[in-house]
Amino acid sequence: MNLLHDFHGPNAGYILELYERYQQDPNSVDPETRAYFKEWTPTTNGAPAITAAAAPAVNTDKLVGAVNLAQAVREYGHLAAQLDPLGTPPPGDSALDEAYYDLTEDNLRQLPASLIGGPVAEDSDNALQAINQLRQI
Repeated sequence: MNLLHDFHGPNAGYILELYERYQQDPNSVDPETRAYFKEWTPTTNGAPAITAAAAPAVNTDKLVGAVNLAQAVREYGHLAAQLDPLGTPPPGDSALDEAYYDLTEDNLRQLPASLIGGPVAEDSDNALQAINQLRQI
């Protein structure tokens, strides 16, 4: 099983954290997870395994905010589109702004595009580029 293929973005870090906890004390995880970890060890196809201790500290609020911003752009982005040929401003929605999620462009620039997901993530270097592509769409 390839950790990076089966678990994406923050899920991979969460699974590694659970696995690390399981290695220290198997009773610290629920029975289903314990049974799963008895049969599974993380591999990354030749790359060194990433442990939760070695992973950089990431503010989960920023991760969740970026995902929620992407979802808002997907669902409500049409409210920010300039559609009126006479120039009436679009109604907009506060959920389409980074500040609504306590994010800055720099926060988004530091997050991976895979967090945003979809085809836009494949062509983006970071979450900011992916969000901007979603806005263009």
